[in-house]
Amino acid sequence: MTFRWDWLSAVLTAPYVPALGPVQPAALSAALFDGIVSVAGTGEFLPYDKDRRWSATKDEHILAAQIVHAPGVTIIPTLSRRGAGSIRLYYYAHRNPDLRDLAARARELRAACGARESQAIWLSDRPAGARTRLMLKIFGDNDRCPPDRQVSELAHCPAAATFRAFAAQSGEPGFAFLCQRLQAGLDDGTILVATEDQRIVGAVGPLTVLADATGTAMVPPAYYCVPPGYRRRGHGRALWRASMAWGAEHGAVCKVLQAETGSAAEQLYKAEGLRTLGFVCRQTLS
Repeated sequence: MTFRWDWLSAVLTAPYVPALGPVQPAALSAALFDGIVSVAGTGEFLPYDKDRRWSATKDEHILAAQIVHAPGVTIIPTLSRRGAGSIRLYYYAHRNPDLRDLAARARELRAACGARESQAIWLSDRPAGARTRLMLKIFGDNDRCPPDRQVSELAHCPAAATFRAFAAQSGEPGFAFLCQRLQAGLDDGTILVATEDQRIVGAVGPLTVLADATGTAMVPPAYYCVPPGYRRRGHGRALWRASMAWGAEHGAVCKVLQAETGSAAEQLYKAEGLRTLGFVCRQTLS
């Protein structure tokens, strides 16, 4: 199938695309949605898919035959075989979804696909009830700030040997994942770390630059964490500004971020002047 942009654009209240995640607003188009359908079930990645960094094959894919596409509402289901298998129903409309209807759809798809879990995902232009705020950072000359003495690249950090302990204690699974990849000799990009008392107490990465569907140079999402015991000491802001300096120095135009509503990261991004693009709501379906 192909998507009608006049139908789809009318209900896109935030730039969030099934199987791709958040994108910059200028990248939204019917061709982008048609692209994710074109590779459905093949295991192939679109050239601008950020998940290409982690795997040789694409896991989450569109269930094209089950798409609902009409004026005022579009529902795009996806399937992931990871773990017990998961169905996601991406719901695009100007009204909140009927969760009972989506749950019934999800049950049918779980039975047909042998998946055990399901989730509804919908967008909003208001924070009430949202799980995630989408935000846009535009890089500029002001981001080329002098390096902070407490931040360095992991590869050149005297306390690099403590990264494994930091990853284990951070509570962020992404850093344990990165630690495993580093131990396997894989280089996914620059990791910036903050140190205190000769140990790593915060990190952001991996940092790299990728072209999106429009050819715009983007810094894709990265893992970012300062454990609670080391917050309110400036480490988070220092890491953020160092990573923005890295992006500016490497030719990035912008970055789209996700922050959990009510989190310290959300407050930092708002304080740093990032533009809000919308909100993502999620609900587990039984």
